[in-house]
Amino acid sequence: MSYEQIAQEPAPKRKQRFLLHFLCSWALLGVLLAAPVAQANASMLSREEVVAYIERSVNAFARSINSHSVDVTVDEFKIPGVCDTPVKMELSDPSRPVGRMTLTLICEQPRYWKTRVKAQSAVTVDMVVAKKPLKRGQSIQGGDLSSKAVNIAYVRYSYFTEKKKLIGKVVSRNVSAGRVLTPRLVEMPEWVKRDDVVIIEARRDNMLARMKGIALESGSEGDTIRVKNITSEKEIQATVSAPGTVSTTF
Repeated sequence: MSYEQIAQEPAPKRKQRFLLHFLCSWALLGVLLAAPVAQANASMLSREEVVAYIERSVNAFARSINSHSVDVTVDEFKIPGVCDTPVKMELSDPSRPVGRMTLTLICEQPRYWKTRVKAQSAVTVDMVVAKKPLKRGQSIQGGDLSSKAVNIAYVRYSYFTEKKKLIGKVVSRNVSAGRVLTPRLVEMPEWVKRDDVVIIEARRDNMLARMKGIALESGSEGDTIRVKNITSEKEIQATVSAPGTVSTTF
């Protein structure tokens, strides 16, 4: 309809027509503005994204302890809805994601929601274990040791991955066969015992003097103990450097 035809209509009808055009225009504008925003911002987090996040966390931890054996299982879960902002993901123990764990998912907009995902991971490491029962005070030999792949989720203390680091150490308590050896279960052997006659090596620059002494304390490698010089009868502080030998400077 032309402008002239609209102008010839009665005033009430013209007013009604213009009001209808006005409302239709605003409705169309609202649709054009709102629809693209919802499509661009709102998104549904997928199961694949959640699983990938857990696997990345577990694999990063495995690399930090030189493990190349990882297995991750994620329980079934549901995402409550879409989220306009990136979903926050928080592991129950991000520094040690092994064994049973919980991943908390949090969305802030368009409405707040939170859900928890249960998962389990196994990260195995080749650890040194007792090949046979070991008795307290026993000096460890190569034949006493073996290696076994162990899920680190069940080991709460430090452990050994090299047998040579245990050779010559002494068992501090009885150990059953197959048990993982930890620093709590072994100790350094006493290279010097109290009242033993020892060799005192005294160094100064390129000079080295040796003399006999009496150990006033027991000690292992690297320990500093009190020793009495037999010749001068003076008491000195010396470091246990070898079986039956202590070192000092003068």
